[in-house]
Amino acid sequence: MTPTPDHLQSRLDRELDEGESINWSAQPNFQYLKRDILRQARTLIFLFYFFTVIFISFAAIFYFKPSEDESPITFVIFSAVSLFSAIFIRWMIIYHTKYVSNSTIYAITNKRAIIITVNKDKSITERDYRADELIHLARTEFPDGSGTLTLESARGAATTNQVAYRHQLRALDNVIEIERLLRTQFGDA
Repeated sequence: MTPTPDHLQSRLDRELDEGESINWSAQPNFQYLKRDILRQARTLIFLFYFFTVIFISFAAIFYFKPSEDESPITFVIFSAVSLFSAIFIRWMIIYHTKYVSNSTIYAITNKRAIIITVNKDKSITERDYRADELIHLARTEFPDGSGTLTLESARGAATTNQVAYRHQLRALDNVIEIERLLRTQFGDA
């Protein structure tokens, strides 16, 4: 079991029912989570870069007319701001990923699987899956053994007309071992 930071361990301990014990707990691995988020956002980032280059190219064609009274400084400033905006967007994605990695904990107890996230306003979001609610478990595994487990629960489906609630345990170091632990603990879903 990986050591859990104190600010998350206290939140996790508070969630446990009487007689419930932790069999496994971990936080999302930042490097894997960053890879996953950037992989999902790469199309958006590419499109932003692409349209920035197209816009700068067209602006250059129309701005640089043979006129002596125009200065290229406005064009240069706008081009720099556009390019740095794309870099800033990527940096913000990585910053948010680091926050998520540091403020989320996953746990498997003798009774359920738990996902706890401490939000920026210090409130918490807790999701849990008990064996009798878990209807499906799916694994996405990368060549390095890391990956994501998707848990589907039938909880609330009758009242909300939804088929299932889905949540993920993302950026796990050895995803197949965690899946095996869940299947052993809760049966095949």
